[in-house]
Amino acid sequence: MHLSARSTRRAGYAALPLAVLLSGVVVATTSYAAFSDRTENAGNNWSAGKVAISDNDADQALFKASGLMPGDADDNCITVTADTSGPSTVKLYTENTQDADQLGASLHMKIERGALTGADCSTFQADGAADFDGTLAALASNSSYATGLGGWVADGAAQSTTYRISYELDPNADNKVQEASASTTFVWEAQSN
Repeated sequence: MHLSARSTRRAGYAALPLAVLLSGVVVATTSYAAFSDRTENAGNNWSAGKVAISDNDADQALFKASGLMPGDADDNCITVTADTSGPSTVKLYTENTQDADQLGASLHMKIERGALTGADCSTFQADGAADFDGTLAALASNSSYATGLGGWVADGAAQSTTYRISYELDPNADNKVQEASASTTFVWEAQSN
């Protein structure tokens, strides 16, 4: 039996889709015939920690001293709380120090860290040596975290410590400091370790 060229072409065209269909069935069957398994690690997420710091000053300055005379002195306490997710170092420094009249050279400052055993500063117990013992003028050079005083390490959760800050106008202060003034801001900053 002899086929015409036209019949041969039709048969060829019909065979092509059939061949493609059959090869797809073979591949699909082969793919599902293999063994398989998998493992996963679900539930991954990330959350940043925190470094928070506060104090109990109720937005009031520790000192508002006026009319000071040579030898006048006072102290006040402030409790600082660091609430951190991990170890952080707390340092004390000053900002915005104004001392155009140079009273700071005659104003002796002492900063100690410790704890209160009662309700007020008269019950303060120092942990050790003072963090600072010098003039306000010298204290003003500690004006950033890098040059900050102390280095109290809060190792997570809310931890508090108390600072006693004392001043005394030099008993031998020169007449040039009469009516002089000085001011500063005490800053406690915590940075994660």
